[in-house]
Amino acid sequence: MILHRSSAAASLVLASILTACGSPAAEPEAASDSGSPSPSVRVPRQVDQSDRPWVVFDPCLDIPDEALVEAGYDPQSKDEDVVAADYYTFLMCDFDTPQRQYGLGVYSANITFAEEEEKVKDYSTPIMLDGRRALRKVQSSLGCAISMETGYGILIVSRTLQLTRSDQNPEEERCVGIEETASIIARYLPDE
Repeated sequence: MILHRSSAAASLVLASILTACGSPAAEPEAASDSGSPSPSVRVPRQVDQSDRPWVVFDPCLDIPDEALVEAGYDPQSKDEDVVAADYYTFLMCDFDTPQRQYGLGVYSANITFAEEEEKVKDYSTPIMLDGRRALRKVQSSLGCAISMETGYGILIVSRTLQLTRSDQNPEEERCVGIEETASIIARYLPDE
């Protein structure tokens, strides 16, 4: 497994991912020619060794700066991360608001929507978001997330309150605007 960044929010999400998907495996090798998408599709920055689809939406490369600004986040605060095992891939990118009040985690993965539903069933509610099946997840008082079905797997948009803030009520504020933020990002998902 490859990890480049550690933070409280990313650690919580990562622990949840690894618990649901099994034990981490050895670091995958570079992608081979078998199973490669057409030449017009960029090779992902990480490819697992499974027969799952490639993660063709990279939140660090495919979300334009203007979309992040529209959602209220600072594009310059970008922090990349990857979780890859032999059997799945998560391409991750984190951002902060300019005032560092909130963190945004965008996780693009080739696990199935059914796997995500099973993993989060105790703290999620099924919704439709821009014509996609989605889950609204509230796991802690510090954050809220949306998991959306994609053609290659799922996209998770996670909002967390910065632990340094003392002027908020996390219970009331944690999910405000999460659907709107997820909708802004979903505009840039590849066509199915």
